[in-house]
Amino acid sequence: MIDSLRGKLAYKSPTYIRVDVNGVGYGLNIPVSTYNALGDVSGDVSLFTYLHVREDIMRLYGFKTEEELANFKLLISVTLIGPQLALGILSSLSSDELKRAIIKDDFNKLDSVPGVGKKTAQRIIIELKEKISPVGELLDEEVALNEEETALVEEAVRALISLGCSKKEAVLAIKASYMTIKEKKPSLQELIGHALKQL
Repeated sequence: MIDSLRGKLAYKSPTYIRVDVNGVGYGLNIPVSTYNALGDVSGDVSLFTYLHVREDIMRLYGFKTEEELANFKLLISVTLIGPQLALGILSSLSSDELKRAIIKDDFNKLDSVPGVGKKTAQRIIIELKEKISPVGELLDEEVALNEEETALVEEAVRALISLGCSKKEAVLAIKASYMTIKEKKPSLQELIGHALKQL
């Protein structure tokens, strides 16, 4: 399995790139979000990858972040959603927008993506609502998280769950704690410690 690639960016377009790894050129299909994060051609590039294999084809997909890759894997787990449609969704919606749409049952947001009709939007919400990360319940207008903060809060929620808290208890405690001390930019340990006091 090819999990990641690091090499020279030999060619790029909004949906396809070629990476030269020690003289071997790897072609990767990418979402527009990854394209926007790439540097100039001939520069160094590092990507997370997914190899899609069928009887008649092998195709490599590339992503700038692990979160993009994780969302891609979630989307292709949905009935009748293939890799190309998943890339289209990731090109149209940010990770936060996708999670909010699923959590809030926002069918119209998903339906607005080219290639996603009402039935597909319904399947995405029904099949993924329980699979998305615990931090999804924090993604509302009250708590706006960037990528770094999202990773911190997700880890803190997982830690409380591993300590025996229910998902609901962990989310509520972390949300209350994060809102209280977020201006101090807490470490993982500080956030968990503060949250434990709320239980």
